[in-house]
Parts: sequence; structure tokens; C-alpha cells
Amino acid sequence: MGRTETRFLQELVLYAASAALSCLVLFAGLRHLDPNRDASKKALEQKKEISKRLGRPLIQTNPYEDVIACDVINPDHIDVEFDSIGGLESIKQALIELVILPLRRPELFAHGKLLGPQKGVLLYGPPGTGKTMLAKAIAKESGAVFINVKISNLMSKWFGDAQKLGECGLCSQPH
Repeated sequence: MGRTETRFLQELVLYAASAALSCLVLFAGLRHLDPNRDASKKALEQKKEISKRLGRPLIQTNPYEDVIACDVINPDHIDVEFDSIGGLESIKQALIELVILPLRRPELFAHGKLLGPQKGVLLYGPPGTGKTMLAKAIAKESGAVFINVKISNLMSKWFGDAQKLGECGLCSQPH
């Protein structure tokens, strides 16, 4: 090998090492500057707790599914009960009879379609009237998981992002 070839190989190795080091520094720097880093850590902790409670292995999810996983609230962590809600006595009694009792005692509602449990309940009204508080109280009293999904998490101004949220592998698992 000639002197020029040796010098060329030395420069080539130096450039390759420099490029590799630059990529590594850039990757580490961008990862450290990620504004969603804390949210990603919180989502991972939330997913671990959900999988442990359900007795299932931790599944790989994408960032859109992580957004939904952060909205899942364990009933043990809910601090709202029907006793802490003032007023709405007739509504609370109806919710206890229609939702909580069938979830607590399903054997009472297993006979026939007429006595079957409700498929769902629609809570509607202007903001601040207690819809979310009632839903949390239902989840707490019945021991059900509460998913507090905001419409802003499902809808996006970027085309296709909202559709990606609908393809949630986490939601296809029975809860």
C-alpha cells in the first residue's frame, strides 16, 4: 500500500468515526430535549400498572395508544363516591339501580332479556354539571375501570392522527 492509500484510509476511518459520534450525540441530545419524555415515562408506568392488575403481559404500544393508557384510572385511585356528590338524589338512585347493582350482582340480572342489565348510560349537559363526577362515582362504587378520554385526545388537526388513535391494540384487549 502506498502512502496516499494509507492516508486516505486513515481519513476515511476518521470521517466515519466522526459521523458515528455526531449521530450518537445528536440522537442523545434530541432524546433529552423531547417535550413528551415525562409523559412517555408516565404512560409506561400506567401501562405496567394496568397489565399487572389485569394479569396480562406488557404489550408494545405506539404513542397514540399511550395517550389512551394515561386516561385509564384504577377504581382504587378514585376519590369520588356518591356520598360526596350533593343533590341529584333521584339520578344517583337510578344509576345505582341501573348500573351499579348489575355490575356488583350479575347473577340477579342473568335471567331473560327483560331483566338484563343496561348496555350503557348517556350523561349529557353543559360543562360543570357533574357528569364526570357521576361517572367516577359509578366506577368507584362498582369497582370498574374508569377511562377519562377527552375529545381533544381523539381528534387532531393533523390528517390521519385521529384514525391512528382508533387502531388501539390496548383497547382490543378485554378489560
